[in-house]
Amino acid sequence: MNSHERAERWRGIALMIVGASMFAGVDGVSKLLAETQSVGQIVWARYALALPVLILTTRPADLRTLFRTTRPGWQMLRGVTPLGISGSMVMAVHYLPLAEATVILFAGPFLIVALSRPFLGEPVRPASWIGVALGFTAVLIVARPGFGSLSQYTIYPLIAAVVFAFYNLITRRLGAAGERPNTTLAWTLAMGGLVATPIAALTWYPVTARGWLLMATLGTIFGLAQSLIIRAFAHASAGLLAPFGYAQVVAATVVSIVVFDAVPDAWTFAGVALIIVAGVYVARSRA
Repeated sequence: MNSHERAERWRGIALMIVGASMFAGVDGVSKLLAETQSVGQIVWARYALALPVLILTTRPADLRTLFRTTRPGWQMLRGVTPLGISGSMVMAVHYLPLAEATVILFAGPFLIVALSRPFLGEPVRPASWIGVALGFTAVLIVARPGFGSLSQYTIYPLIAAVVFAFYNLITRRLGAAGERPNTTLAWTLAMGGLVATPIAALTWYPVTARGWLLMATLGTIFGLAQSLIIRAFAHASAGLLAPFGYAQVVAATVVSIVVFDAVPDAWTFAGVALIIVAGVYVARSRA
């Protein structure tokens, strides 16, 4: 591995960690909004109110060609997959504690690693399998004490986990093909907004000033998180980045403590520690 490849690898890892952590903020704000707004409104806010992020991160000269792509089919498919994740996770955090909903979602990296070769043609290093296995073990450590109370509502984050895997694989396919990150973000926001707007209109509840502020915050964080994840997959393979998606579990635990005053038990802290160990191992390993 030369210095350029090493730099690209670390850049992808750093972007993935920050982007994944921001998605915990997305779910945290969604949980606050779920107390007063419909699922349709919350999903709509993620897309429609992320537009300022897209505009600010796009050079004025590139705005005219923002939607120009050589892979419109993949862009459209990638654009609708976050809707499945968003809708499922909004329902999940409405009925489940944020940390528990997040750890169930992250059964998804196993699928990412398993499908990287058949779907993308990319080899997966043993270290990535070990990292994902350690991360999934952390998921079991955190979620096991709560399985009795999660009941049928676990279906929501489980659906999100499957869609999440394909969302990441498609993102990597587009990034490896040379699609511009902001073009991918533009297609995602356009497709999401197109589907979410009529649903939001049919299920609209009055929005207070606090509600609008939360929705604007939600859109901003969602747009930034999407942008960072897209850029991460332009720099590194899906198999390498998959274990670092578990950074969202760590961030979700922090959000649960700071925002919801929900102090996790010892199992959760043990799982978080294992996720950090897994990330350090994969980042430093050459296997």
